[in-house]
Parts: sequence; structure tokens; C-alpha cells
Amino acid sequence: MTGRARVVAITLGIMAGVVALFVVTLWVVLRLSEGGGLPGGQKVAIVEIEGTIIDTSDVVRELREDLDNSAVRAVVVRINSPGGVVGPTQEVYGELRRLRKAGKPVVASLGAVAASGGYYIAAAANRIYANPGTLTGSIGVIMQLANVEGLFKKIGVDYVVVKAGAHKDIGNPSRPMTAEERRILQALLDDVHAQFIDAVADGRHLER
Repeated sequence: MTGRARVVAITLGIMAGVVALFVVTLWVVLRLSEGGGLPGGQKVAIVEIEGTIIDTSDVVRELREDLDNSAVRAVVVRINSPGGVVGPTQEVYGELRRLRKAGKPVVASLGAVAASGGYYIAAAANRIYANPGTLTGSIGVIMQLANVEGLFKKIGVDYVVVKAGAHKDIGNPSRPMTAEERRILQALLDDVHAQFIDAVADGRHLER
């Protein structure tokens, strides 16, 4: 792709995102207008979820403020994320569900990607809007661990572990994973996966 074509593609992508956000916000405003419109001082809050989901403390704080603020009639969540850490993702999901239960509509606007944890969060919304080219879904859980035992031996590194607790060094990169450790980690991932499916089913009103 030439430099000019790349600039055009980026510009069109930005324009598409702006248009999508405008359409979502317009829908919220029209939805509220059915109940008497937006009187002076009332507003629609826009919250952004951008990049890998690791620390959501600021987003959670913002959503709690929106919940307590009587001037906020609805919330639009703009998501452009491939997913991330389970705990922070579930925190945001929980806050959005609280907003819905409080009678404040929540709309998810999906950007280039809203996969895994990004979709987990979107599932909490009343409605989800996405572009035709948005990458979304990926309802699953993954854990990737490296085994560099051979590399350590090759470069002469002696990896020493001192621990208390049978599985305290589970995932230790200096040795192969045992069958028991794999079983434990698989059970953990299966449990989180089930939580993910339950959250989507609950948020989208689907049978489990």
C-alpha cells in the first residue's frame, strides 16, 4: 500500500468511527426523547474502552459517577479492544449491568475490534452497534506459558526456585509443566469460560 493510499485508509477509518459513534449517540437521544426528551442539564455519558484491558479503575470510577449522577440519562460505551485480563473486564461488565438495572440505557459502540474481553463488556449493553468490518466475538479464554528450559541450559543460566506451597511455581518457565499443573490450569480456564458464556447469555437474553 502506498503512502497516499495508507493516509486515505486511515482517514476513512477515523471517519467511519466518528459516524458510528454519532449514530449510536443519536439513537440514545431518540430513545430518551420517547420519555420526554433531555431537559436542560441532562446528558448522555460517553465512556471509552481502548486497547488491552488491564487496569479499569478509571473506567469503573467514571461509570459509578454516571450511576450516581441524576443528570446522566444514558451511557454510550465506545469499545476498541482485543480483550485483556478477566477481573478488570468483569468489573466493567458489572458496572454496566448496574446502570441498566437503574434504568439508564447502555449502548455499546464497537470500533475496529471488540473481541474476547471487549465483547464481554459489550454484552452488558442494552444494544450493540458494530461496523461491518468490526472484529468481534472470540468468546473464550487463553493462557500462554513459555518453556525456556533448553535455552537456559544453552546459555548457562541456573534458574533457582524457593517456594512454600505445592503449586506456588505453577507455570515455571525453567521446567516442563506437570500433568497435575495442566489439569489445574485447564479447570481454571474452563471455569472462567463458563462465566464468560453466562455473562453473554444474561446480557443478550439468551438461554445458557
